[in-house]
Amino acid sequence: MKLRQIACDQIKVPAVRITAVYDEEHLALLRSSLEAMGTVNPIIVVATDGVYEVVDGLHRWEEAKSRGETHIPAIVYEGGPAESLLMNLVLNRVRGKVKASEMVAVIQELWKTHAMDSEAIAAKTGLGREYIEKLQVISTASIPLKQALEEERIGVGAAYEIARLPNPLQQEQVLNQHLVYNIPLKELRALVSNVLKEMATIAAGAPVGPPKEPPAPPVYLCETCHNEIDPKYLRSVMVCPDCFGQVWRLARAAGAEELKAEQAQGGGST
Repeated sequence: MKLRQIACDQIKVPAVRITAVYDEEHLALLRSSLEAMGTVNPIIVVATDGVYEVVDGLHRWEEAKSRGETHIPAIVYEGGPAESLLMNLVLNRVRGKVKASEMVAVIQELWKTHAMDSEAIAAKTGLGREYIEKLQVISTASIPLKQALEEERIGVGAAYEIARLPNPLQQEQVLNQHLVYNIPLKELRALVSNVLKEMATIAAGAPVGPPKEPPAPPVYLCETCHNEIDPKYLRSVMVCPDCFGQVWRLARAAGAEELKAEQAQGGGST
């Protein structure tokens, strides 16, 4: 470990990493502090074959470049890509909020590319082995499920339960149900477990035959206009029973008026 002045253009950002999430207020405070005092707190990099990968301090490095600074103080560690990922995982997670989808990507990289199992990752990072294994399961999930996690429409717990389903179509169906109805985690776990149990029962006793056609994807309708809609656009509205009843009655009355108008038009044309 050495403290050096590193040229900003010698530093690169790994494709897979975790970045601490800052709101606009904290970013403004960081910028004003850097403008007044410069980069007092060194960034942390890992040197690999003459290349410096930023491990901690991405925002400070970006601000330094935007101000036209050519060098930045950095604590330099020697190591490889795996060491860079491990340090990035630990240092950014302890700083506060990080995106779960980025955690999944880093764990997947350590697991698949660098052949580190959950026990090895836990020993190097201090993260719980059970949590790491959940992230490993999520890393094998379908694209829509990963996208929902990336957009923070679901949490790690729900993503893990749905990712236990082996079929991407099953995952998408349960994901859509969860997004529409906000199924509690305990019920979601029971739902997935029941599906897995039924699949195991069928697999154990089903006769050998041609594969069944996959079921048609479910259709989701708006409960007000009854039009078909992509479930990601459906929203749960927090209203009291009285207000909900009024909205429902208004929608029903509007539908009845439309039906009467259609019937009147049909009667007039005959």
